[in-house]
Amino acid sequence: MNHPLWRDCAAAFLGALSFCFISVSGAFADQALSRTVGGIHFISFIPETDRIDGIPTTPADVAMERMVLAVETVVKKVPMARDRIAALQKKGDIEIYYDARHPRDVLATVSLATYFADYYDPAAGKRTFVILFGRAGIQWDANHLASTIAHELAGHAYQDMQGRLEGMTELDAECEAYLVEEHAKQALDYDKTTDEAIALRNNMDHHWCDDFRRYTLEQDRAVSTEWDELNPNIPKLLTAFQAYQKAR
Repeated sequence: MNHPLWRDCAAAFLGALSFCFISVSGAFADQALSRTVGGIHFISFIPETDRIDGIPTTPADVAMERMVLAVETVVKKVPMARDRIAALQKKGDIEIYYDARHPRDVLATVSLATYFADYYDPAAGKRTFVILFGRAGIQWDANHLASTIAHELAGHAYQDMQGRLEGMTELDAECEAYLVEEHAKQALDYDKTTDEAIALRNNMDHHWCDDFRRYTLEQDRAVSTEWDELNPNIPKLLTAFQAYQKAR
């Protein structure tokens, strides 16, 4: 792995992940696969067992291919996410991990992926944007993984790069990231007729984006009608979201 940051182990407690940093050694190759594609670093840890908490683990090489394909799909088919990822790369490194041990909290096993903020290397003078896929998330279909990449990179990592993430409420941070994910789903022709897709959209509109949605209903009726659309105008909603954030 030809980059200055090394992560050889991951440990989670109550859902909060902390990384152990050590220098790369020959032993690393026995524990994980590493690959760099398009300037993005992929690290796939070799599972220690074939099942964790009742969920089958995915072989490291299969997980690697899925992560790479997801990013390549986003870059090829989702222009807004591609541009935001390019902006991130100008500010630092992007590292995407697979670790079947994540999440350690059994109650959080439905988590697809997690973004970890505030990785800054003073010596190198740049940041590292880190995403981690766990045992459950890596098993989703290609379009779902690709839209998740958009959520975490073009959503949360982009918020972090702009210095906004820390000051946002959890609901607002997730709302904006879900809007970015929705934009990716439209570009990927994601099937929105399934029970799962309907539930996810309802969760975005009436949980994560509920405060923002109510704001548009009260302050911007021209925008509020987008919530009634199967494929809402996401650039329009994101512009309104900026005004909503300023008004907070």
